[in-house]
Amino acid sequence: ELYSRRMPLLTWLVGCWVVANAVGQPSSVIVDDRVRVTALSDTLVRIEPKGPRGFEDRATFMVVNRTSFSGVPLTLKSSSPTSAILTTSAYTITLNMSSLPPTPPPGPRPMCNATPNTDATAGQRIPTCSSHAASCLASGATQSDCCNNCSSIADCKAWIYSPSQSACWLMANVDSTVTKAGRVTGGDTNSNPSTPSGIGASITTPTGQLLWSASDITKVGQNLDWPSPTTAVAYALKDYPRFFAPEWGPTPIPADQQSKVDPALLPTNGFDYRNNVDGDTYVFLLGSTLDSWFDARRELVTLAGPTPVIPDWAFGTWFTFWHAYTEDEAKGEVTRWNSDKLPLDVWALDMNWRNSPHGHQKNVTPGNPAGFAPQHCYDSPNTELFPDFANLGTGWFDWLKSMKLRTYFNDHPFPADNGTALQTTPDEVTFRHDGLTKWLARGLTYWWFDANWGFSIPPPNVKYGGKSDGDAWDGMDNRVWGSYLYYTTNRVFNENNPNREHTMPPQAPLALTKYAAGNMHPGFVQHQHPAQHRYPVWWTGDGVDLEASVESMVDSGVYDFKPYVHSDCGGDYRPEDGGDLLRWTAHCAFGSILRFHGAAHQPWSYDTHTEDVIREYLTMRYTHIPMLISAGQNALDASFPIVARCDMYWPEHAADGANSNHQYIYLNDTLVAPIWNSSTNISSRQVWIPPGSWTDAWSGQTITGPQNVSISQPFERQPMWHRATGGLSIITSSPGLRVDDQDWTELTFEAFPTSGSDAQTNRVLHAQAFAKARTFISMRTSADSQEVHFDISAAEDGMARAWVVRVHLQPGESATSAMVDGTLADVTMIAPTPAEHAHLYFPFRGKGAAPAPLAGHIAEVHAPVSEHARTIVLDLVRA
Repeated sequence: ELYSRRMPLLTWLVGCWVVANAVGQPSSVIVDDRVRVTALSDTLVRIEPKGPRGFEDRATFMVVNRTSFSGVPLTLKSSSPTSAILTTSAYTITLNMSSLPPTPPPGPRPMCNATPNTDATAGQRIPTCSSHAASCLASGATQSDCCNNCSSIADCKAWIYSPSQSACWLMANVDSTVTKAGRVTGGDTNSNPSTPSGIGASITTPTGQLLWSASDITKVGQNLDWPSPTTAVAYALKDYPRFFAPEWGPTPIPADQQSKVDPALLPTNGFDYRNNVDGDTYVFLLGSTLDSWFDARRELVTLAGPTPVIPDWAFGTWFTFWHAYTEDEAKGEVTRWNSDKLPLDVWALDMNWRNSPHGHQKNVTPGNPAGFAPQHCYDSPNTELFPDFANLGTGWFDWLKSMKLRTYFNDHPFPADNGTALQTTPDEVTFRHDGLTKWLARGLTYWWFDANWGFSIPPPNVKYGGKSDGDAWDGMDNRVWGSYLYYTTNRVFNENNPNREHTMPPQAPLALTKYAAGNMHPGFVQHQHPAQHRYPVWWTGDGVDLEASVESMVDSGVYDFKPYVHSDCGGDYRPEDGGDLLRWTAHCAFGSILRFHGAAHQPWSYDTHTEDVIREYLTMRYTHIPMLISAGQNALDASFPIVARCDMYWPEHAADGANSNHQYIYLNDTLVAPIWNSSTNISSRQVWIPPGSWTDAWSGQTITGPQNVSISQPFERQPMWHRATGGLSIITSSPGLRVDDQDWTELTFEAFPTSGSDAQTNRVLHAQAFAKARTFISMRTSADSQEVHFDISAAEDGMARAWVVRVHLQPGESATSAMVDGTLADVTMIAPTPAEHAHLYFPFRGKGAAPAPLAGHIAEVHAPVSEHARTIVLDLVRA
C-alpha cells in the first residue's frame, strides 16, 4: 500500500445517503457527505469522518493492513438528515449527525474544579514546563497555586497536584484520568485538542444490547489502552493524527522511487499529511470470553501490524554504564565478562562516545548557530578516549565482533538546520540518516534513542522550541516518532547492507527507545500511540525502581501490546551491598529484556558471592533461550507477551489477585513474584497462587491454588513456582556465553505432567537465527493410565536432534519404564538435593541436575539423535 489507488465506486442514492461498494475493497461501505462506515468483520467496525481530501483508503501510520479484512455485508436500514441505522448479522450501528457546537472563545478560563484521588493517564505539559521537572511551580506550591496558574495560562487545559510533594503539573492536554490515591486533577481532563465532528455513534447487538457508544467520535482515545481480559465488551481507538507514511519512512527516498512520488510530497519525503482528520475510529467488539478477547487482539495486530520478532541475541544480557570509558578500560571489562564465565551478548556505550566530556549542552536556541554544538552531530566522536574512532576507524567495532558481541550508542538527537528543521524535510532526513548510518556502516549494530534529556527531536509537523521533547502534534508526542525513526533507519540500512562487515549479523532490526512520555514510578499509568508496538524494544526511563519496573513490564503486555518493555536493570543508583543488585538481576533474568544500565552494576563489583549468584541467574536466562525465541514468535503471531499478567490466563480470578501487576507468568510455566524490599536480606510479600498445583522452585514443595500466601526469601532467591499441572519448559543444558554459540542438537524438557488425568500441553519450538523452522511438541496424560506421552514432530528444516526428557515426579511417584520410539530405554531416577546442600540449589540447571530438596524424584530419559519424529513414553507409579 505504498501509493494511493482510488478504486472505482458503484453508487446509488438512498435519501440523503450514498451507499457505495468500493470494488476491490474488503467490505461494504455506506457513505454520507460527512461519514463512512465500514464493516471490516463481525467484530470490527470503522467509522470515518470525511477528511480534507476525502475518505482514506491508503495505509496510514497507524493502520498498515486494512485490506486484510474481507468485510461483511452492511445494510442501511433507515436514514434521515440527522441519523442512520446500519446493520450486519452481528451488530447494529446507529449514527447521530448533529450541527457542530460553537467554538469556545480563545484564552484562559477558570480551572479550579477539582477531583480528588485521580491522576492523568497520558498527556503533555505546557511548553514552559520541562517533561523532567519535578514540578511546574516552585517548591511548596499549594493546590490553589496550581489551579490559579493553570487558569491564567492560555496553553494550560488541566492540572495535576500532589499534596504530599507540594508538586503541580500544568498540562496542555490530558487524555483521561484514572483513580489514584494522593493525587488531585482539575480543569479539562479530557483536553486533547480537537474540534467536534458532530458525529455520534453507538453499536448494539441485534437484540439491542449496547456494546459501545461515543457522543462524538473525536472523543475516542488515540493512545492504545486495551482493556483487561473480559472487563469490557468493546474498545474503540482512533487513527489520529492520520497520515500516510512511505515504505522508506524517515530515510531518503530511494533513487528508483523519486519519479513515482507525487511532486507535492517531495518536500515531506513522501509523507502525506494532507488528509488528516480527527475521529477516524475503529471499534473492536471483544465479546465476553477470554478466547474472544484474544481474537480481538489478533484483529488489532492484523490492522495495525504486529510486534516484529527481535534478534535471538537480544534475549541475552546487555550491559551499559554511564561512564567515560577509555578503550582499554572497555576492552578490559568485556574480557572480564568472558573470563568470569558471565553470559553476555551486547556491550555498549552511553553518551560518552561523543566528544562531550561535560555532558551534552542543554541550553540551545533553535536558529542560533552558536547553540548548535558539534556534540549534537555525528562527526565529533571522543577520539581521546577511543582512538579507534579517528579517521572513520572501525577497530573498536572489529574487536567487539571478534568477541562475538553486538553494540549500540546512546543518541540525544537535535533537529537539523540549527534545530529549525521539521522532521520529514529533506534537510532533517538527510542529516539524521547520514549521521546514524555513518556509524552503522562502521560497525554499530543499532541505536538507543534517549529521549530523556534537555533537548530532543519533536514529532513530525511540529517546529521545535528548543526545550525537552518539543510540542505534541495533535496529541502525538515524539516517543512513537523516535521509535519509528530509529527502528526504520536500522531496518532500511540492514536491507541495503545485508553483509554487515564490522559487526556480528544483526539478524533483524532493533532500536532501544522510551515506552511512554514520563519516567515510570509505582502506580503511574501512561499509554502511547498504537503504532509504537511495531518498533521494539522499550525502556521505562530514568530513576525507575524495581517495583515500577515490574508494574510496567507486566501491564505493558496487557494494555499496550508491548512484549519488550523493561527498565534499567540495577537502577540508576549504586546499591550499598550486592543484595539489591541480586533482587534486580533475578527479575530481569526472568523478564522481557535483560539490560544492565545506570550505575556500576558489573557483577564482580561487590564480592564473589554476589557475582556467583548473578552468574546463576544469567545462566538460567541463557538456558531459556529456546523458549524465549519461541515466545518472541508467539508475540508476533498471537500478541501474547513473554511476561503475562495472571488474568491473561484466569480472568475469572481478577479480583482475587490475577490482575495484580506485582507478579506474572513467565514463558507460560513459571509464576514469578519479585521482591523489591532490599532493606533486609530475608523479606516477605503476598503472592496470589493461581488455580492448579504449583511447585516452589527453591524448596520443591507443591501448593494448590487459588489462594493468597505470604512468602519470605533471601536476596539470592526470587519467589518462583513451576506449573505442576502440565508445565513443559524447553531448555538447553549447554547455555554457553553467547546466544549465537548455543548448540541445539540436544535440548531438554523440564516436564511437570498431570498424571492420572486427561490433559495435554502443546509447545512449538522455533529454530535459531531466523531459520523459520518449527518443531511441534506435546505432552499427554490420560485419566485411565499412568503413562506420560511426549510426541515430537520432525523439525521442518530436517535438523537432527537429541532430547533429554526430565519428568518431575511428585513425592512418592516413580517411573518403572520408558520407551523411545517403541524401544525400551533406560530411566535414570535422580533424587532430590540433600537438605544440607539446599543453600546451593538453583533451578533450571538442566540435564543430570537434582530436583529441589522437598520435591519428588526426576525421571530422566535420553532420546538419541535423529531427524525423525519421536515418541517417548514413561510409565509412572505411586509407591
